[in-house]
Amino acid sequence: MADCVECQQRLRDGAAFCGACGARQPAVVELPEAVARYREVLTRFVADGALDAAKHAQLEELRLRLGVTLATHATLCAQLEPDGPPPPSIRLAIDVAPLRHLALGARGLIRLRVENDGALAFESCGLHPTWSGAALPVIEATTIFPARPAVLVLALTPARAGFHELAGTLHLVDLMGERSRYTFDGVHLRVGGDGPQVQVVNIDQSAARVVDNSRSTFGAGDVGGLLGPDDGDWQPVALVAVRDASARRTTSSSNARRVEFAVTTEKATYQLTTTLAHGDIATVYGGHLRGSQPPTQVAVKIADQTADNDLLQHEARVLGTLTAEGGGPVIHFAPPRDQFRTADGRLGTVFDHLDGFDLTQVRDRCRKRGEVGLPARHLIWLLRRALAALGWAHKRGVLHGNLDPVHVLVRPHDHMLWLVDWCWAVVNPAQTGQGFKALNETYSAPEVRERGRPTPASDLYSLGKVMIHVAGGDPETKTLPEMDPRLARFLKYLAVESQGGRPQDAWELYQQADKVREQIWGPHEFVHLEL
Repeated sequence: MADCVECQQRLRDGAAFCGACGARQPAVVELPEAVARYREVLTRFVADGALDAAKHAQLEELRLRLGVTLATHATLCAQLEPDGPPPPSIRLAIDVAPLRHLALGARGLIRLRVENDGALAFESCGLHPTWSGAALPVIEATTIFPARPAVLVLALTPARAGFHELAGTLHLVDLMGERSRYTFDGVHLRVGGDGPQVQVVNIDQSAARVVDNSRSTFGAGDVGGLLGPDDGDWQPVALVAVRDASARRTTSSSNARRVEFAVTTEKATYQLTTTLAHGDIATVYGGHLRGSQPPTQVAVKIADQTADNDLLQHEARVLGTLTAEGGGPVIHFAPPRDQFRTADGRLGTVFDHLDGFDLTQVRDRCRKRGEVGLPARHLIWLLRRALAALGWAHKRGVLHGNLDPVHVLVRPHDHMLWLVDWCWAVVNPAQTGQGFKALNETYSAPEVRERGRPTPASDLYSLGKVMIHVAGGDPETKTLPEMDPRLARFLKYLAVESQGGRPQDAWELYQQADKVREQIWGPHEFVHLEL
């Protein structure tokens, strides 16, 4: 037990504020030797079997005594009890020998070698290259097996002399259907004005979040060109993993990681027992309000780093704005019920627990029943409820700004829907000058990447792609499974690339969706959804 730095009163273990005088307490200093000791004990407990309540209690007491943060505890647990197989490692290299023979106006070759020494083969691979910002033809590869290098060959005719940059994106799908994506750039070349005078200026290998190249390769089918994958002057090229929010690791109730700790605020004490999800900036824990009868279920969202506290605070303010007045669509938002700070200064927000599935889970459950995705009969009510929620937010000057399948929750038995994770919301951009705060490679509208003007059409583009995803289609190419063409046209209309050519008003679209529903299925009828 520690004493308050101001009034010297005894503090509860891990308290960020004094309950007597309210003074802020210094953040816990996490010592390397304390972390090493905690890891040693945690390793022994995990080796002895599953962590039961008694072990959790002992670990919590030890964690507080050593000054180990919850974030470190979660990291150590993830290392000792991995949720699944590690992501594949990829290595990319470019053959600089053919580059020296590229000539202005003459057709030449660029050879890229990719390898994969992971556990799973890739059933599809696509390389989307660019040359000085201009898109080049996509190179497709067949099945790529581990430990089998492959060379992708790109034909190129330089049309002008000067400096150029080669960049691109690798799109991969493994045998389990998991998608991954990696980008590269910084391959700088100079093409001379007469004859083969291409000079390799730089191959930039410095980048944030570079894929671990220590044991990687991204192997593949046929080897292109006259030379084999081991012939040539290969130089490594750094790859950067692109996080796809729809593939972000979440934890459903069936495989939630067990935890055991309590959070006490001025309002209440919340007993947390499971890890519900790991997001981009925060971890969400499930539990209940201590002493409530029947137990009130809660979800507690805690920032992973203090640097992201402002995003959680922004989310709380936005949800307060959206739920300040009554109205039907208010039910589609989850207002915070409490906030607090952890001993190490991270912000936490308490919400009522939402008993639903995100749309990736919905799609996956439908596929397990042999369906391509969510049937169109259910897709239409899902779409209408999402449009009602966005319409309500847009009329109050709020854009979601980062809509993707894991930010839409559905409760099947009564067709309830919630839009969650408003950390990246854009508020009154015309007055405040706020711009987009998050880029989702798959679901963000083109104007987000181009740093354009935020408008309601940006959210509607993301919603269109989200609906394509849950229907079992491909949001990348905007292809849909077989369905009534009227509904298919409606969804593709939402995801038009041009910001000006896209619909602008969610309420108007809500009415149009209602007409589409009536044209296809007739009068409204509640159809039970089984997941």
